[in-house]
Amino acid sequence: MKFVLQKKIFLFSLSLFLSFGFFFFIVKTTQAASDLRGRILLQVEEQGRAWYVYPPSNKRFYLGRPEDAFNLMRSLGLGASNKDINNFLSNGAPARLKGFILLQVEDKGQAYYVDPLDLKLYYLSRPKDAFDLMRTKALGIKNTDLYLIEEATLNIEKTDNLENANNYWQKFSFKYRNENYELIQSFSDELYNSYKNSPKIYTYYSSNPPTDLRDAFYSLFFSFKKEDYLIKELVANLRKLAVEKNFTEDEFLEFSLALVQYIPYANDKVVDSSLTNNNPYFPYETLYLNKGVCSDKTFLGVAILRELGYGAAILDFPEINHSALGLACPKEQSFNFSGYCYVEMTNYFPPGIVPQTISGGQAQSNNSIGDYFSGQKLGKMEIYQKSSGKFYQGIPALINKINLLQTSYQNLKTKESIVSNLEGVLSQKEEELALVKKDLDYYYSVGSTREYNELALEYNILADEYNSILVDYKSNIENYNLLVQTFNSLSKELYQR
Repeated sequence: MKFVLQKKIFLFSLSLFLSFGFFFFIVKTTQAASDLRGRILLQVEEQGRAWYVYPPSNKRFYLGRPEDAFNLMRSLGLGASNKDINNFLSNGAPARLKGFILLQVEDKGQAYYVDPLDLKLYYLSRPKDAFDLMRTKALGIKNTDLYLIEEATLNIEKTDNLENANNYWQKFSFKYRNENYELIQSFSDELYNSYKNSPKIYTYYSSNPPTDLRDAFYSLFFSFKKEDYLIKELVANLRKLAVEKNFTEDEFLEFSLALVQYIPYANDKVVDSSLTNNNPYFPYETLYLNKGVCSDKTFLGVAILRELGYGAAILDFPEINHSALGLACPKEQSFNFSGYCYVEMTNYFPPGIVPQTISGGQAQSNNSIGDYFSGQKLGKMEIYQKSSGKFYQGIPALINKINLLQTSYQNLKTKESIVSNLEGVLSQKEEELALVKKDLDYYYSVGSTREYNELALEYNILADEYNSILVDYKSNIENYNLLVQTFNSLSKELYQR
C-alpha cells in the first residue's frame, strides 16, 4: 500500500520509486575496458591469443585450445529454457544478456553465444566450430589495454568428449533487507539428469502400506544421491557472500531463504484447470533450472533449513492446492499454534507473515493493514515431513516492525482526516470570499464608493481568516507527506518493495 497526496490548492509531490529489477553487472575497471563485457579479445601482440571477458565479473578468461575454449564457455554458461532460446533465436536476446553463453537446459544443454553487438545467438556446436566462431567475432586488443582487465582462471575438467563437458553455472539474483545480491553456483548436467529421470511416484506393497502415504511420497524428494553436496555448497557460498554482514543465525536463515523466495515461479508447470503440479522437482532440479512452484521451492526450503540445523516441515493447504514452508519456532508464536512459523516460498515474505491472496499458485503481496498472521483464507492445514532442530526466534522483531507500520498507518489516517477537514473549511471560505468579491466588483462598477469600502473591510477579515487556515493547512500537508514517507519506508523494509 502506498499513499500519495494531491490537493487542488497546493501541489506537494512525493516521489517514492520502488525499483524492481535485476542488476547483472557491478564493474570496477578502467574506461578502456568498460565496454568489453562479453567480448572475445585477440591479443594481437601475442600471436592472437584469445580471451573471453565474462560479463558478471568483467574478468578475462584465456580460451587456449579449441577444446579448452569450448569447455570454459560451457562452464560459464547460464541455463535458459527452450521457450527463451526459441524467442531469442527469432527476436534476439535482451541487452542484459549480451556476451553471455546460454545453455538450453531443457533439451541437451546446447550452448549459444549472445553477440554483444547484434544480440543474436550463435550456436556453439563442436569445439572447433565454436572456437572458429569465437575468433570471427573477436576484437583485436593491445597488451596495454588487455592488461587493464583482470585475469581469472576456472578449474574445469579438460575433455575431448562433449558428453563429459557436463558442468555449468547458474546465477541467482535476490534481495535481503532491500540490498541486491548475486550468487553463481556450479552444477552437474549428469547429476541433474539423474534426478530428472528418478522415479517420482511412491510405490509400496499392498500388504505393507505406509502409515501416511503423502508423507511417504514427500520423503522421496529428500533422498539425496551420494554425490550430491549441492545444499552444503550452496549454504557455504551464501556464508561467503554474507561474511561481512555480521548476520545472526536467524538473519542468515532469512538471507538463505530469500534466495529461494526469489527463484522465479514456474508458471509453465501449473495446469490451469487444477493448479496441479504434474512434475515435482527435487531440490537439485529447482536450483539447476532456477524455477519452481510452491511444492518445489518448499522442498528446497526444507532441505536448507535442515542443513542450517532448524526444525522444518511442509505445510499443505489442500483446499487451495498450496504448500508453504514450516519453520520451527516457539508454539505461542507459531502459525495456528502448530509449532511452525509460516514461510511463503513463491514470493518474498518475511518468515511468519501469511499472504492473504494467492493467484495462479503464487502468493501476492499483502495490501491490507492487520492481516499478517491470519490463515483463514488458506483453509485446512496439513503438516508433513516434520523434523526437529533449532527454533527461529525472529517473530518478536517482526511483530515490532508490524506495530510500527500499523502505528504509522493510524497516524497517517488521523492526519489525513485533519487535512480533509481543513480542506473543507478552506473550500467554504473560498465560497464566502467569492460571493463578497462579486459584490465588490458590482459596487466598483457602479461607483458606490461607500458600500465598496465597507464591504472591503469584511473581505479583508475573511481573507485574513482564509490565509491563517491556509498556513495551518500547508503545515499539515507537509507533516502528512512526511508520514507518507515514513509509512512507505516501513512498508518497503517489511516487504522489500
